[in-house]
Amino acid sequence: MQVFALTGGIATGKSTAGKMISRLMPTSVFFDCDESVKSLLQKQEVLDEISDALGQSVIKTDGSLDRAALRKLVFDNEILRGKLEIILHPKVRKECLEKLDFYSKTNPTTLFVADVPLLFESGFDFGQELNLVVATSQATQRIRLKARNHFEDRMISLILKAQLPIMEKVARADVVFWNEGSLSILERQLARFLKSLSIS
Repeated sequence: MQVFALTGGIATGKSTAGKMISRLMPTSVFFDCDESVKSLLQKQEVLDEISDALGQSVIKTDGSLDRAALRKLVFDNEILRGKLEIILHPKVRKECLEKLDFYSKTNPTTLFVADVPLLFESGFDFGQELNLVVATSQATQRIRLKARNHFEDRMISLILKAQLPIMEKVARADVVFWNEGSLSILERQLARFLKSLSIS
C-alpha cells in the first residue's frame, strides 16, 4: 500500500481532488482531516478542552460550538490559534495513524491518501511517501472563499495569512495539480498521475 499526503491552500480544491482519487481508484482510502475535526467538535470532552483554553465565548447557550466566534477568535489571535491546534492536531493525527494501520492490513487497499490542510505548517508526518499539492492563485482562493463561504475580505486575509503562501507549498510538493480550470482538467491530471503509479 502506498501512502500519500494531499494538501494545498484553503479553497484550492483539496477535498474535490480527494473525492476524484477515491472514484478513479476504488482500491484507495481517503482520510479527511477536516472531517475528523468536525467529528471531534461534536464531542463534549473536546468542547470542554476548547472552552477551558479559549473561554466560554466560543460555546453557545445550548452547549454547542459557536463556529463563527471560534473562527474570529483564533484567526485574530495567533496564540489562541496555537492553543486550539494543540488540542486538535494530536487527536487528528492519532485517528489518521489508526486508520492507516487498519487499512495497511486490509486487502485490497492499495493507496492511502490523507487530506491534511496544514501539512507543512504543522509538520503533520504520518509516514507518507509523497506530498501532493492542489494549487491555485491566491486571487482564485479569494474569489472562491467569497462565493462559497461569504467571508469578508478581512477574514479571508486573516485565513490566508495563517497558512503558508500557496507557492511555498508548491515548492515543497513532490507532485502539483494546478486547479485554475474546470473540474475535468483537474480530473485528467489526477488520472494521469494515478496511471503512472505502479499500483494502478
